Amino acid sequence: MGTEAGIDASPAPTDAPAASKFDRRPLGVPWLIGLAVIPLLLAAIGSGVFQRPAGVTGPTGDLPTLSTTTATSSAPGLSLSLLSVSRSGNTITLIGDFPDEGAKATLMKSLNGLLKPDVTVIDQIRIDPLVRALDFANAEPVFTASALIPDFTLKVEGDTVTLSGTAASPDQKDAVERAAVGAWSGVKVTNHIAVQGQAPPAAATAPCGDLQATINGLTGGSIGFADDGVSLTPADNQILTKVADKLKACPDARVTLNGYADNSGGEGINIPLSAQRATTVAKFLIAQGVAGDHIATKGLGSTNPIASNDTPDGRIKNRRVEIVVS
Repeated sequence: MGTEAGIDASPAPTDAPAASKFDRRPLGVPWLIGLAVIPLLLAAIGSGVFQRPAGVTGPTGDLPTLSTTTATSSAPGLSLSLLSVSRSGNTITLIGDFPDEGAKATLMKSLNGLLKPDVTVIDQIRIDPLVRALDFANAEPVFTASALIPDFTLKVEGDTVTLSGTAASPDQKDAVERAAVGAWSGVKVTNHIAVQGQAPPAAATAPCGDLQATINGLTGGSIGFADDGVSLTPADNQILTKVADKLKACPDARVTLNGYADNSGGEGINIPLSAQRATTVAKFLIAQGVAGDHIATKGLGSTNPIASNDTPDGRIKNRRVEIVVS
């Protein structure tokens, strides 16, 4: 019998490959979304692990390393620039360094209560951008508390503020100290303020009784000048620094600086020149902390020579300043 049209009677080949159990199909949309989201989730988890929560208040900053040196172990102690604010009656003397005019202006503002019309201010403040100075922003109560101490002095050195002067009572002394501690909590405050009626140590009065002889021993009788006739030499500076220390140790002492010249010119030149020499010495002593109102200067020209004006050496010796204690 013949085959019917449309039907293939041929047998199926025996070596045809079996149908695959797993079909490879294109990735669906959910898979593509998952591949995109998973890296973002991993990044968020990592960020949560390594970032500090906002409420944590532990140490921040760079992680520690195994370096053998650290900033904290070698940080130097507080070192403030030298500064002195001293009062002698109606004269206030300021000596020291500030980093800028703004810091100096803060000091002057704190002194406003003392700056009456009859008060003289001797300003020896220098501006040095490299220094670190004491902050006087809260210092007005210190100077208010010390207003009735006529010889009050505040000295800054290193990490210490030293108070000195003569108070009328222990309460007045303590009030100044409390104000200083309140103004500068980060520095040491040393209170050397004496109280009226308390006798000073006997040894402290002995040098003042023979102050003229002590100064003469330091100066050799007079202060000379450099070759230009008006400048102090380094040796003069060393001597006058010691003289200033002696004068400050005797706060009641008054000195007159008598300037002299040789006779090589007329007195119209010699008197102003000798006065200039006396003023040079006065400025140095004031810069060292001697009260300016304790110093008087005179220009006496070529009078009272101590050597012959006929020789160069004699004329050099006559260009001098003598310190007279009263």
